[in-house]
Amino acid sequence: MTEVFRTVFKHCVAVGVVALLIMLCAPVTAGAAEEVKVTFVEVQGNKRIETATILAKIKTREGEAFSPAQIKEDIKALYQLGHFEDVQVKTDGFENGIKVIFSVKEKPLIREITFEGNTEKDSEDLKKDLTILTRTAFNMQLIQENAEKIRLKYQDMGYYNAVVVPVVSELRSGDRNILFYIEEGQKVKLKDIIITGNKAISSNEIKKAMKTEEHWFFSFFGRSGTLRTEELREDLEIIRNLYYNKGYIQVQVDEPVVENKTYTKRTCLIFGKKKTHIEKNEFVVRIHIKEGDQFRLGATTLKGNVILSDSEIMKEVQLKPGDIFSRQLLREDINRIMERYDGIARPFASVVPQFNIDPDRKTVTLSIDIQEGGEVRIGWINISGNTKTRDKVIRREMRLDEGDLYSKKSLRRSYERINNLNFFENVDIVPNRRNQEAIMDLDVKVKEKLTGTMSIGGGYSSVDRLIGIFEITQGNLGGRGQLIKFKAQVGGTRRMYVVSFMEPYLFDKPVWGKVDLYNQSQEYDGYTLRSNGFGLGVGKSFTEYVSGALKYSLDKSNVVVDTTTTLPQQLLDQIAVYGNIVTTSSVTASLTRDSRDYYLDPKTGSRNTIYVEYAGGPLGGDPSFIKSVVDSGWYFPLFWDTVFMTRGRIGYAGSLIDKPLTTNERFFVGGPSTVRGFKYGSAGPIDEYGNRLGGNKELIFNAEYSFPIVPAARLKGVFFYDAGLAFYEHGFLQRSDGTLVPVPDRIALRDLRHSVGWGFRWFTPIGPLRFEWGYIINEKETDQASKFEFSIGTLF
Repeated sequence: MTEVFRTVFKHCVAVGVVALLIMLCAPVTAGAAEEVKVTFVEVQGNKRIETATILAKIKTREGEAFSPAQIKEDIKALYQLGHFEDVQVKTDGFENGIKVIFSVKEKPLIREITFEGNTEKDSEDLKKDLTILTRTAFNMQLIQENAEKIRLKYQDMGYYNAVVVPVVSELRSGDRNILFYIEEGQKVKLKDIIITGNKAISSNEIKKAMKTEEHWFFSFFGRSGTLRTEELREDLEIIRNLYYNKGYIQVQVDEPVVENKTYTKRTCLIFGKKKTHIEKNEFVVRIHIKEGDQFRLGATTLKGNVILSDSEIMKEVQLKPGDIFSRQLLREDINRIMERYDGIARPFASVVPQFNIDPDRKTVTLSIDIQEGGEVRIGWINISGNTKTRDKVIRREMRLDEGDLYSKKSLRRSYERINNLNFFENVDIVPNRRNQEAIMDLDVKVKEKLTGTMSIGGGYSSVDRLIGIFEITQGNLGGRGQLIKFKAQVGGTRRMYVVSFMEPYLFDKPVWGKVDLYNQSQEYDGYTLRSNGFGLGVGKSFTEYVSGALKYSLDKSNVVVDTTTTLPQQLLDQIAVYGNIVTTSSVTASLTRDSRDYYLDPKTGSRNTIYVEYAGGPLGGDPSFIKSVVDSGWYFPLFWDTVFMTRGRIGYAGSLIDKPLTTNERFFVGGPSTVRGFKYGSAGPIDEYGNRLGGNKELIFNAEYSFPIVPAARLKGVFFYDAGLAFYEHGFLQRSDGTLVPVPDRIALRDLRHSVGWGFRWFTPIGPLRFEWGYIINEKETDQASKFEFSIGTLF
């Protein structure tokens, strides 16, 4: 780049001389010199680059006044194209003005890229990592960078001494061929990292923090045991930070010494002489540390704060006088102070710590210099990238409006809400401060994805066989954010058809409305329950995370019995009271608090909901009951981008009249959404014939640990533990020896059924693909050994 700037400078001087001659030769009138106009612009020397492309890049135009300053800018602009190695400007008189001639010399092209000496890595694989291509402009600096990239690739494979030299040959046409000559050398292993001089921090603790790792038995699974110069350089800073965070602020970490591993061995087993051997393919890294003294924090003073008092700011400071000094804790304290100012709309507050080291007392006196800045308000909110979704759909999810005081918390929440729409592949909100103004413009940049999905999924068990699920969904109908869905599930013991429509903002108000129509059939033990009906619901958000909903449902169910089997007594009681057809009219009220950061793949936050359903009475219908469920799920981010989830669910249903609770209002525990590993309803009461009865109470616990497998592909693994049961006063539970015991009519933890399992989650643009295997703990005779569920989706 230095050579380019020299060339630009040389030609700019030439332009200045030309301009001076023009001014000297120009005719002079009584008042002022007449402007010299550009009457023609010509391009010379270009062969591959179109003249129109060059003319479009420069701003010197025919008919405008000649400007030496503009010529300088034009020369810079042409060099920035990257296609020219020389640009010159000449002028000639032409038609009462001057002709400006841009004379360019194009860079040669790269015709061929080859490799020599590579045996461990295929040439095609090496080309995949290059940032240079054939038939592009020759750039020696870029070629050197690619040679280094190849060398680092070999280091990743264990070839620490690999040498990569680019050889350039010039063709008759002036173009270039590039040959990367490679000496791979021997593959080496990093056997030992030897830390010396350390007393305060153990060698094991230092090694665990380092990126560079020693070779061990399972090194073939990763990159441990390989040596990279760049990572070793980074490790020195990691070691320094370890000491800085423990008060050793004067620590010195010497440059690492890389050497071949040596060992001593006798020439004969007992009486032979000792002889030193050098392992050419095994390395040792030695790092020497001079720890120095440990320092503690002395006094802490604040300067420059007016709006926030000392006491308010010191509440954000964890590092107290007398504590061991830690740079990490100090950094966290500074961030909290800045967050505090951000909370009062001062995002440009400056918080700068200044130190005074007392080597005699081994203390660090801290002075925090604060410049509070002024309040900042939101200016323009510019939305881009949405070709289908309407601006208002995005804008109504923003927690900041034009003219509001700036808030980082509200900005973060705006991102979460837009992202949770699940309409976009990428969401980016970029704050831009206006020059010399206390105004922050927001650029909301989105990249849309397909919001229509066609999903095919199912599950398989030794009892239910294959269950198929077909679903078509459009989550952003007409770009208005409306949802329409058709879902069909056929096979096994269940058939279901559902059509749903949801408007998230009724009449452009923060109130949603939803309509559901359904027809379904569920096989139980000895009978089939066929239902059809509809639901009408509305909901509203009360705070940022809390919302409520109200829903009316009308359901008509028909019990079709199998006369060849023994029916459960509770079903016979239901038919005797209601008949085979039951009409249920109910209202459900729900309250939800949802603070999850991303609904499809949450890492933090929780979802807590309670609903109460009331049926019968003034609403009409056959049964009269009350049913309530409380559900709470929490997400905790852990190390290495792993997440722990825990969930609890408890439910109760009871008849309000002297009639039994109908079958379709009971709780059937078992399956992918309750206790995995069990088939539907099998984690609950049964009768003496093994018929699943369902319960009037349920208790469920779930725990999951998810971890990334291929982060770039958003593929995760999961381990889970489930426990749960449905309780009912008229049923039995089977012991592991096959005997039946009555189910308690109250919830009892000791009676819960348990399962464990594992699976995969793949978060694709259409939603999560789920594969899970569940295994029952203390399996009983009526249980199946394990159960597998899966779901697969495709775009349309």
